Amino acid sequence: MKVKHHIFITSLIGIHLLFFVIKIIIGDFFIVDSYEYYQLAENIVNTFEFYCGDLQTQIEESNYTRRPPIYSLFIIITSGFLKSTIAILLFQNLLSIISLLWIKQIFEENSFKINQLWFFIFIGTSINQFVYTNLVMSEILLQFFIILLLYTLHKLFKNPSWKHLIFFQLIIILLFLTKPVFYLFIIPNIIITLLICRKTKIKYGFLSSVIPLLVFLLYCHWNYNRTGSYDFSSLQNSNLLEWNLKYFHQHKYGPEKALAITSSVLSEASKIQEYPKRQHYIRNQSIKYLKQDLIGYGIFHGKGCLRMFIDPGRFDLFKFFNIQLENPEKGILHYLNNGGLKRAFKFLKSQPIFLVLSFFVILLLNLIKGVGFVWFWIKNYRKTNFVIVTTLFLILYVVALTGPLGASRFFVPVLPAYLVFSVLGCSDLLATLKNFYMDKKKWGLGSNTSKPV
Repeated sequence: MKVKHHIFITSLIGIHLLFFVIKIIIGDFFIVDSYEYYQLAENIVNTFEFYCGDLQTQIEESNYTRRPPIYSLFIIITSGFLKSTIAILLFQNLLSIISLLWIKQIFEENSFKINQLWFFIFIGTSINQFVYTNLVMSEILLQFFIILLLYTLHKLFKNPSWKHLIFFQLIIILLFLTKPVFYLFIIPNIIITLLICRKTKIKYGFLSSVIPLLVFLLYCHWNYNRTGSYDFSSLQNSNLLEWNLKYFHQHKYGPEKALAITSSVLSEASKIQEYPKRQHYIRNQSIKYLKQDLIGYGIFHGKGCLRMFIDPGRFDLFKFFNIQLENPEKGILHYLNNGGLKRAFKFLKSQPIFLVLSFFVILLLNLIKGVGFVWFWIKNYRKTNFVIVTTLFLILYVVALTGPLGASRFFVPVLPAYLVFSVLGCSDLLATLKNFYMDKKKWGLGSNTSKPV
């Protein structure tokens, strides 16, 4: 068993090293969002200004809150104060390896036996794990914090203490100061903390859930002092308009009308001088349009959630290998939202054949992983403990809040946990099918050899 474990670790390090070397040779470690994180890091180092835009141009209030600070601080520390971009990727590879080993350890210490070969195959075919490990993006750091949260929760149940509980709350702070998607997690965290304390008997431990809430309020107040708006992040409103609403309208009305509505909202918003009122207008208009067809949007949102589990990550692969695209923003997701499967397949026909084959192989494997994930919960929903259920909740939380974006990039932070569920489910399903086949064969032989009386 120890030999197999050592082989697994060596193979895990090896595949990370392979992708790391490939990316170093190819170069280009940035995508669009990367520049904002790096600009924020530069501004912190040079002027201690938490602003993700160019300070030499006209100041845009939204750039004060667009990117939370933790990942940019990570960039500063790991790059030696912006001296080495490659060093950032090296540390991210280390965090990726630790995250995958920790999630494996968590499940094994909760009495689940993981097939290491299958786990490695599932990791190796989840290309986005290696794509974002080798780009200047916050996904892998967020992934590490999520696994650290689960690891702390696991230790908390093994050794209940205020120390572990406080550390649990501090990690939640790190989560929402890394990615805005987690600022709403402070609400379910109150319930999670109450349940933890009920099970572990930590006296007055539920009070610790106030810590993330207080930090959230202080951060919003800091934003108010800088921009006049209490919004946690300006991304909240821009994503609501330019992703949720725009994609829904593309799906419902087509690209021309969707663009016209979005442009109209932005045009009217630009006439409003005060930043808080401008943000308020964008948010209200976006919600107003979505309310006009809540059921339709709910179905569209749900489809996006399901798509996250199988998306092969075309854009990410092209960016990793630095393949130039004529229209990089118009991928499979774009054509699915503007014509459905027919237009998406037509788009795929226009792509290089080896890439299309790669996407279909990844898609097939993603479907297998999805089957394993579902099968795990069909067989184990009554047997799982609080740590495992919380792991599922974190996956569903990220998927639900990402919604119509439906891209594999946003699934990366919870990918290691998802892969463990998939491996366990597939292993059990294969064993069930094998037993069924053997029983059928046994009864078949029995009926053939029996003689009538």
